[in-house]
Amino acid sequence: MLVCSAIVLARSTNLNVLKDYLPQLLDNDRTKADSHYKRLIRFFRFERPNRLVICILQFVFRLFQSRFTHLILDATTWRVGQKPIHLLTLCILYRNTAIPIYWRQLNKKGHSSEVERQQLMTEALLYYRLQGKILLADREYVGEKWLRYLYSEGIDFVVRLSAGCYRLPISAAPGPVYSKLSRQALRRKRGVIKQFVLNGCSLSIVMLKNPKNDPDEPLLYFISSLVHKVKITEAYRRRWRIETCFKHLKTQGFNIEDLNFKNDGKIMLLIAIVVMAYVLSLREAFESGSLKQKVYRDGSSSMAVSFFRQGITSLRRHVQSLVIFIRYLETISQALITPKWVYVQ
Repeated sequence: MLVCSAIVLARSTNLNVLKDYLPQLLDNDRTKADSHYKRLIRFFRFERPNRLVICILQFVFRLFQSRFTHLILDATTWRVGQKPIHLLTLCILYRNTAIPIYWRQLNKKGHSSEVERQQLMTEALLYYRLQGKILLADREYVGEKWLRYLYSEGIDFVVRLSAGCYRLPISAAPGPVYSKLSRQALRRKRGVIKQFVLNGCSLSIVMLKNPKNDPDEPLLYFISSLVHKVKITEAYRRRWRIETCFKHLKTQGFNIEDLNFKNDGKIMLLIAIVVMAYVLSLREAFESGSLKQKVYRDGSSSMAVSFFRQGITSLRRHVQSLVIFIRYLETISQALITPKWVYVQ
């Protein structure tokens, strides 16, 4: 709780920066700065960090469980010295906002493998009920074994494809072959859809004219376990929300790239605490009601201020001291365990 409140105030994950906020939070300006720094270092020597990480994530999940229908899978990468950080991250989508609920640190460059993705989902399913949700992912998250795994676990998906991917099984299915389907998609505003079988799974391919009019990429391709064309294309449009989440965790929020750990256990614990701060910020915004909308000349609109920016401003009121923050969390926890309806005879 102390580390979380310091991160909210400092908007950083560097322990050398966080130590300067501990005197205020602990109402103790007599202790030397070095002592506060050592206190933070001792905390991250936690013997079983994964156990605490899971506790934090399950608390986060309980705030939004049963209120979402979509999942998003993507990764964010950076380096700490020579150490590669590759966080393969699973988010839920709540009110068009991506919220991390599980991740793996892959310690490598490049894309994740099918095996690594299956490991992440298998572990996540130990803690969360995700069957019946729709997973959204970009084109590097394909693979017959991976898609078969999702299909067998009862997780629907919409994944973008590269041109030509799975051409043979698509052409082999009844109906237009791949090339003819592509030509039809270029002429139709709403695109085309075709059912086919891949590795024993009944799937759909959707081809849609690229709205950006890109000559190098005239069509967009999606593979899905769903069967409705509009539902598939509408769902995928939400995938980019995870990019906004990564920005808020990094440069436009808590600057997780400032962390100076090289031990994976310490990294995972610190990121879990950052996610807790992020989710509490979002909760503040969600509880406050709707945000002001900015209306453009063409009639379209967007939020004038993001949920995160509004929420973290509000959250800072609750982290002026550790005592205030603990009382704030107690209020939230009590709301989670108190029934919403009381029956009176």
